[in-house]
Amino acid sequence: MNTNNVFPQRLFLLTFFLITYTISFTQKIQNVFTPPDGSFEVKCPGTMDYGIKHVLTDLGEMKTITYLYREETENPDPVYIINYTDYPKGILDADSIDLVEEFFKTSLEGIQTQLKGELIYYADISGLNMPQKIYKIHYNKGQAILKGKLIISKDRFFSIQVFSSLSQSDKPEIDAFLESFKVHVK
Repeated sequence: MNTNNVFPQRLFLLTFFLITYTISFTQKIQNVFTPPDGSFEVKCPGTMDYGIKHVLTDLGEMKTITYLYREETENPDPVYIINYTDYPKGILDADSIDLVEEFFKTSLEGIQTQLKGELIYYADISGLNMPQKIYKIHYNKGQAILKGKLIISKDRFFSIQVFSSLSQSDKPEIDAFLESFKVHVK
């Protein structure tokens, strides 16, 4: 057997499989979801379901819109969620840095308390006139992870979240979902 021909054949096969894997992975996360109102877009592994929740607050009745995607399996993992709430004009003033920071911290503390989790990181990734934070929380005795993003755009508060088990938390689709989220400002 001629060993000089074996290496190029193996290299070709390896390259072929890597390209095939990359193409199939890219197709999996390239589904761009935009809601009917066109307020945002995000790369999601599938079509997101829709729901509305009305809550009576000190500011009056607030409506939270939720978009959710999870695989249709017995134990979906991960679960992708986008919530947004429109606040009365001027309540979420992006120019009021202290107010916005307090709003983010209070929101994150509420999430952390509800999950009984440990905050792993919290960082500012704000853009021009659009305050943004990213965070990661371990919960369920370290066996589950929440990665999220908080955004204020004009009078709208967005919470983008991915809940996963520890074993699924490194899926590239999770970071693609969070990093691809774009607000369409009207």
